Amino acid sequence: MSNLLIHVLKLEYRQKPFYPDEINDPGERYRLEFDFLFTNTFRNNILKKITTEVNNNVLLLVDYIRHGEELYNVLKDNDQGKQVFFIQGDVDVEERENVKQLIETNDNIICIAISKIFSTGISINNLHYIIFGSGGKAKIKILQSIGRGLRLHKNKEKLVIFDIADQLRYGKSHADGRAKLYEKEKIPVKYSTITQK
Repeated sequence: MSNLLIHVLKLEYRQKPFYPDEINDPGERYRLEFDFLFTNTFRNNILKKITTEVNNNVLLLVDYIRHGEELYNVLKDNDQGKQVFFIQGDVDVEERENVKQLIETNDNIICIAISKIFSTGISINNLHYIIFGSGGKAKIKILQSIGRGLRLHKNKEKLVIFDIADQLRYGKSHADGRAKLYEKEKIPVKYSTITQK
């Protein structure tokens, strides 16, 4: 198997979401944080910088269609001439297979995909980078996602996973959970902090 490195990017925000006291439901508070994140220019520019500046193919996993659509609009116009695809539930199986074959035979493709679709049952060998674009802490999903990129390819020496660790109430808690999983599985991890200016 290819070598694996997880690069955790701790994102520190200048402004943070507002959690009204009258909202007691943790699920609703989490949605407020997500709504803040998925259109956040600072965060989306970080994702654009990663996907467009690295060489080879990138799989960017997200959990929600509207997040994927937002990122597709941010990434589709890039100066590097990279092809950008967004795989969601209404993309038929044939089209998904076509995108997969493009990734296997070409370089510098960015594929945004809903994690439920691409974290199981899809094998892509010519995949050098995976980005966890939506956080979360589900162990099975994380390990399956990692497995997508661990297969050997003649042009690949290492799989690099970028874990976006938003330093907010829920983002930080979920990132801590993923860090414990990486430690338990003995996966090498590098940490960097990026602070919004």
